[in-house]
Amino acid sequence: MKNILLILSFLPLLSFVKGQTIKRVKDKHIVGQEKRQVFYQWGDWQPEPKYFLGIQTNYAYAMVWGWLAPSRNRDYKGGNDIRPLGLAGLQNQRYATTLVQQDKTSDIQEEAKTTYEENLKEFYHYSSATSGADPLYLLYYKDVLNSLDNFDTGSSALSQWGFTSSKAWERFNNYGIIGECRRKINVIQDKYKFAKSADMPRGKRILAYHDCLIEWRKMKKYLAYLNQQGENRFRAEVKLESYKTKNPGKITKERRDAEIFMDVMTGHL
Repeated sequence: MKNILLILSFLPLLSFVKGQTIKRVKDKHIVGQEKRQVFYQWGDWQPEPKYFLGIQTNYAYAMVWGWLAPSRNRDYKGGNDIRPLGLAGLQNQRYATTLVQQDKTSDIQEEAKTTYEENLKEFYHYSSATSGADPLYLLYYKDVLNSLDNFDTGSSALSQWGFTSSKAWERFNNYGIIGECRRKINVIQDKYKFAKSADMPRGKRILAYHDCLIEWRKMKKYLAYLNQQGENRFRAEVKLESYKTKNPGKITKERRDAEIFMDVMTGHL
């Protein structure tokens, strides 16, 4: 209880005690050095010189920057502007180099992304799983090669082979010409199926499609030529039979069928 009363008795006296204060120190010499260390100003050399009758009389200046100062201080004051944040400062140069490197990095990343996307597209076209989705194939080659893909070489239908005369088709079939055409068509079909099912670059696949298209067009022209030749021969045989019927006296044992055929072809009826 006595201790409490003692403390309470001293409380009024505490209000008269001046508390500790903080004094802000602003040294102009330090401020000048801070300006030179950043970007503000290359100068403000503190302490400043004082002259009397042309003679420098400030001892502090002589100790820091004058003839009594270390040589490194004099070299620093008389040297180049080395502010790191100046116009040509090292730090600004680092910043500029960083920005240039960032631009180069962005260009490299963009180029790498483009290369990756192109390689990915090439891979999609390289795989046979996606060959059927090729735009050029869908727009052109699929349609023009559809007849080749659906051609049945084992069929004997005249329309399948492009013949209008059954006799002409049978004649060429008996001669083995249709069999040879069947073999060539099978080769073209196998080549076309291989181009669709094998993994290969897109350009090579398109060239394979085009080769199949050229060979298929040649084969269709050849079949049309055979059909035309068969019809011409059939008409010639009909004329020959008609000639023999109308002119039996001109048919002698000495005249061969070849001679009679030539008379028919030259119009000597």
